[in-house]
Amino acid sequence: MIAAISNVATPDLLLARRAAAGNADAWDRLVELYGERIYNLALHFTRNREEAEDLTQEIFLRLYTNLRQYRGDCPLVSWALRLSRNLCIDHYRRTRNDRLALKVSEEVLALVPARDDVHAEAQGREEIEAVHAALREMPEELAEVVLLRDLQGWTLEEVAASLEIPLGTVKSRLHRARLDVASRVQARFRDRWAERAASPALEASPC
Repeated sequence: MIAAISNVATPDLLLARRAAAGNADAWDRLVELYGERIYNLALHFTRNREEAEDLTQEIFLRLYTNLRQYRGDCPLVSWALRLSRNLCIDHYRRTRNDRLALKVSEEVLALVPARDDVHAEAQGREEIEAVHAALREMPEELAEVVLLRDLQGWTLEEVAASLEIPLGTVKSRLHRARLDVASRVQARFRDRWAERAASPALEASPC
């Protein structure tokens, strides 16, 4: 009996299956449900309406081609926003050289051990890439507050208003998310840092 209940398709799964099968009404419903939120996410990443519209179209095209992979094991909105977030990250990374600077919050990087002077620039780039990789792996509710607050520069109040959650919740999630990012980045670089720590320090020769 329990097995039979677990195999019942949820409304989200039925909607995804119908849209993936080419049902126009189902696809229109999906766009109606998530279109505005995905567009707003794209807009805040691009800060340009025309670019946001193009990115939103790219996201929905990718959603459509991946709908058959949705298995209903999480809410459809979470699945759609995770895919959207990852595409926004990809877009952000592709276009970062056209922007004035690529910023990762000092609060996040402060939790990462300091870089040595010789390899500072190269390691800095690697750490930023590691931050982006960490964001891909994190739970949606944590990743989005880091993206909006630390990568996009929103105020805490703007994040709270956009996500429709209390300010205190934003602060709590941001704290947890920064620690999560730092932990993942540290794990990625732990072996390298251990090797450097084990190497004998070079002493300055007397004049």
